[in-house]
Amino acid sequence: MSQYGPLDADTDASNFLIYGDADLDSMTDTPLDDDAPEGQRLAGIAHDLAKVGTAQARHALLRPALRAAGFESLCYMRVSRIGDTINRIVYFNAFSPTGWAQRYLRERFHEIDARLAYSCRHEWPMLWDLSSIASHEPPAGTAQSAAGPTSATAARAERFATAARDAGMLSGVSFGLGTPDALDTCVVMFSNSQPSKARLPDMSIGHAYALAVGLHEFLALREPQIHRPAHIDELSGIQRSILELVTLGLNDKDIAERLGTSHHNVDYYLRQLKKLYHATNRVQLAYIAGRVLTQ
Repeated sequence: MSQYGPLDADTDASNFLIYGDADLDSMTDTPLDDDAPEGQRLAGIAHDLAKVGTAQARHALLRPALRAAGFESLCYMRVSRIGDTINRIVYFNAFSPTGWAQRYLRERFHEIDARLAYSCRHEWPMLWDLSSIASHEPPAGTAQSAAGPTSATAARAERFATAARDAGMLSGVSFGLGTPDALDTCVVMFSNSQPSKARLPDMSIGHAYALAVGLHEFLALREPQIHRPAHIDELSGIQRSILELVTLGLNDKDIAERLGTSHHNVDYYLRQLKKLYHATNRVQLAYIAGRVLTQ
């Protein structure tokens, strides 16, 4: 596992993680009888992936399936958003072009990638090519967004398009896949070296979707660090109470008085909650609390 963070100091670099084959191979195998709820086995390639135990065997299964669908690589990310701001990405890079995941996170391409913005909001497939994926618009919610595109933003968009071209990612399709976590979406992007998305037949899109769902189910089974639990019923009573009071806009002193505890205890639990939900400040934690308390 490796960590890559954006260049600004407001976001914890540990929120941007890359997982690969070595991380999967270090996981304890899950019995096939337990690979899905109520004794049901995973379907399709998800079940086949769960049966094999090495990176070589996984690639022997998925690489030919990718080629048969008309693609050469795929990128899989679990994305956490607070409003329109992405505050966490866990990137599984085993089937991405070499070095792409590292550059994608290091240069903050996720902030301008139109595929990511679309697929975080919609489960409908997005056909893309280089002319459509790199937006010149600055990240939503920033001071720059009100002023419109800047030369720095345009330069980054051009670097993004150039990097994708160099990696052989000229066109493809992306999908958004739902998760039990109200804050998270999984995005799977398929790529090939064809210059135009118009050449992508419906059958290829269907095959890609089946592969996306299969990999998604497999990773949910095998890699809990990608599919982390963050459900409200896993919190202690005082953690939940503090979350509820944070949504009301109470400060630490008022929360402590409401709960009959000390200011230092409230500060301790707030730091725990920020770490659990990958929030960098109180405003983000209040937004997250509003979402998870309604799950």
